[in-house]
Amino acid sequence: MKVEEQMPYAPPIVFFLVAIALMAWSLRLNLSWRGWRRIGLMTYPLYLIHDVVGAAILGALMRAGVPYLLSVVIVGVTMIAASWLIAIEAEPRIRLLLDHTIVRYRLKTA
Repeated sequence: MKVEEQMPYAPPIVFFLVAIALMAWSLRLNLSWRGWRRIGLMTYPLYLIHDVVGAAILGALMRAGVPYLLSVVIVGVTMIAASWLIAIEAEPRIRLLLDHTIVRYRLKTA
């Protein structure tokens, strides 16, 4: 059974419209909450991993017989958690490691 055969078009369209409405509504809000920065940092890792990794997980869940809507929720939560881990935990550590490596390299070559 292919994912395309069971995937209705309504949930992605509804999700898109809700996201657009939330963005429009956010223009009227006071966005001084510090958590918005973390959410902003999560967007790029989410963009990078959602298509390939999310599709692979969705396909595996569908082949295992998990219903489509439950699979979408599981994949969504998993991708958001993974992007949070990348943005908040992994990326700062990798950046620090690269900064130290680049500084050492520059000092050795100078």
